[in-house]
Amino acid sequence: MIDFVQVEKRFGPQTVLDGVSFRINAGERVGVTGPNGAGKSTIFMLLTGEAETDSGEVVFPKGLRIGHLRQQLNPHRVGETLLEYAENSIPELKTIPERIREYEATLPSLSGPERKRVLRQVGELEHRFEGFGGYEMRSRAEAALSGLGFPTTAFERPFAEFSGGWQMRAELARTVISNPDLLLLDEPSNYLDLPSVEWLRKYVRNFEGTLMLISHDRYLLRSLCDVTLEVAGGRATRYAGGYDYYLEEREARRRHQEAARRNRDREIERIESFVRRFRAKSTKASQVQSRLKRLEKMERVAAPALSASAARLRVAPPPHCGHEIVRLENAGISYDGVRWVWRGVDLRIEKGEKIAVVGYNGMGKTTLLRTLAGALPPSEGRRTLGHKVVVGYQSQEFAETMPPDKSVFHVVKESAATASDAEVRTLLGGFGFSGDAVEKRCEILSGGEKIRLAFARLFIRPPNFLLLDEPTTHLDVAGREALEAALADYAGTLCVVSHDVEFVRHVAGRILAVGAEGVERFLGGYDYYREKTEERERAGSPASPVVETNAMPAGVVGAAKGKEARKARARRREAEKGLREIETQIDRLSEEQGTLTEEMLSDRSADFAGINLRLGEIRDEIRTLEARWEALAEGLE
Repeated sequence: MIDFVQVEKRFGPQTVLDGVSFRINAGERVGVTGPNGAGKSTIFMLLTGEAETDSGEVVFPKGLRIGHLRQQLNPHRVGETLLEYAENSIPELKTIPERIREYEATLPSLSGPERKRVLRQVGELEHRFEGFGGYEMRSRAEAALSGLGFPTTAFERPFAEFSGGWQMRAELARTVISNPDLLLLDEPSNYLDLPSVEWLRKYVRNFEGTLMLISHDRYLLRSLCDVTLEVAGGRATRYAGGYDYYLEEREARRRHQEAARRNRDREIERIESFVRRFRAKSTKASQVQSRLKRLEKMERVAAPALSASAARLRVAPPPHCGHEIVRLENAGISYDGVRWVWRGVDLRIEKGEKIAVVGYNGMGKTTLLRTLAGALPPSEGRRTLGHKVVVGYQSQEFAETMPPDKSVFHVVKESAATASDAEVRTLLGGFGFSGDAVEKRCEILSGGEKIRLAFARLFIRPPNFLLLDEPTTHLDVAGREALEAALADYAGTLCVVSHDVEFVRHVAGRILAVGAEGVERFLGGYDYYREKTEERERAGSPASPVVETNAMPAGVVGAAKGKEARKARARRREAEKGLREIETQIDRLSEEQGTLTEEMLSDRSADFAGINLRLGEIRDEIRTLEARWEALAEGLE
C-alpha cells in the first residue's frame, strides 16, 4: 500500500503538487493521466527517491522493489552486450552466485554444526535466487527483446552501439522482466512501433505486482488499468475505474461542480441584493448585519476546470485532383545497391483513402512514406504522381526544423512568401493562434502547439495528399484527440505512420503492413488487420506480402556457389573500403552540423531558415549513410 499524505512539491516558483493525497493499494493497476507538465513524472520521482517532498510525506512498505522506466534513458554500463544489459536487471542476481561459490569453497574444511549452518545459508541463497527468477532471467530477457523487435542476431552486439530509441526498448525489456513489486512505466510507448505496443500490452497484463502507468496512449490505458489517477492543476484525483469510467465520471463531477457554483452564486447575489436594498433602513439593520456575517462565512465555489481539450484544428478543404493519387510500379529502395529495404512493390493509392502504415521499426515504414511523398526516389521501378496532386509531407523531425527564435507568424509566412499577412493571421487563427499568440517564439511552444504550427505551415497552401510520420509523438491526450478530429474531417487523401493504436483506429480505413517479407495491403482498419494477422499466427502461416521475394531456384544457387566463393574475398575488400569511405563522409557531415549549430547559437544575424534547411539535409544524408554502413557491416558479418 502506498500513501501520499498532503504532499507539496515546488520547482522554483512553480507549485507542481499542492497538498496531494491519494492511496494506491497493493496489486492495483493505475493509469496516471493529465496534461503535460502537470506533475505525473514528479510523483514517480518521489516514489523512487529521486526527489523529496517540500512538505507532507510518501509512505510505502520497507523493502519495496521498484522497477522504473523513465522517459529519458538511464546511464548504462559500457562494455555489456544487449542481452547482458537486459538480463542484469536485478543486481542481486549477480552477487548471489558469487556468495554461493564462496560458501561452497569453505565446505570441505567444515564439519558438524558449522557445516550445517553454511549449507542452510547456501539453501537460503538458492531459494532467494529462484524467487527472483534467476534461472529463467536469460530466457525472459531473450523473449522480451524479441517481442520488442530486436532480432536474435543483435543480442551479442554491444549495448552502446544502439541508437537512443533502441536503447530505450532495451531499458523497457530490462525493467519489465525484473518482476518488481511496483512497476512504474513513464510513457513506455514513445519509442515503440505498433507490434511492440501489442507485445507490451500482453506482457504487462500478466504482471502480478502493482502497476502505475503514465501514458497518453489511450489503448494502453484502456487495456491495462482499472484505476485512474488524474494529475492536473496541482491536484491528484483518484477515480475507482478504468479510462472510460474516468472520462464519464470526470465530466459528471464537472457538471455537479458547475451546478454547485451556480447555486452558491445565486445565493450570494440574493443576499447581496437584500443588503443593498435595506442597508439604509434602521428597522432592517439587525437583519442586514446577520446577512453580512453569513456572507463572510460563505465560501465561493471555484469554477470547475474545463474538460481537457485542445484548440481545434480547422483544416482547409483540399484542392481538386484526379482519382489516382500516386502509383508505385515494381518499386524498390536500396541504400547500397545490395541489400533492399523492400523491392518489387506495386501500390496504388486512390483519392479519399486514409491509410496507416504499420510494422516494426527498421522495416521501412518511414522509407515508404518518403518514397510516396517524393522525398526519396525509388532505387528501381517508378513512382507516378496523379493529376493535380499537391503533396503535404511532415517528417518526424518537424519540430527540429523550426528556428527557435522565430515567431509562429514568421514560420508560416516563410513557407508561403506570396501569402498576405492577413491570410497568414487568418490561417493561424484557425489553428488556435490568435492575437498575441502569433508572436510566440518556437522555442517556448508546447508539443501540441508545435503540431498545430506544423499543420498551419502545411496548410498555408492546402495539400490534397497528406503524409504524416509519427504526428502524435509528445502530444497529450487532448492534442491527439484534436488531431484525430481534424484528420477525420479532412476530405483529402491521408497516409500516416503512427504507433498510437487508438489514433490509427480513428483515422485509418486501410492498413499497409511493412515487414521482412515486403509490403501488404489490408482492405480494412486496424481491428481488421489484427484479426487477420492473429488468424495467420494461429494457423502458423506468415503474412503474404504484396511483393514476392526474388529468390533464385535451387539449381541456380548450386551452380553459382563456386563462382560466389571466388568473388567473396574481393567483395569483402570492396565492402571494407566502402565502410571507410562512409565513415569519412559521416565525420565530415557531423563536423559541418556542429559548425552550423554553433553559428545558430552564437550569431543572432545568422540565416536561420537557410541553416535549418541545410541541417535537415545533413540529418537525411547522415541517416542514409548510416543505413548503408549498417547494411555493409551486416553483410561482412
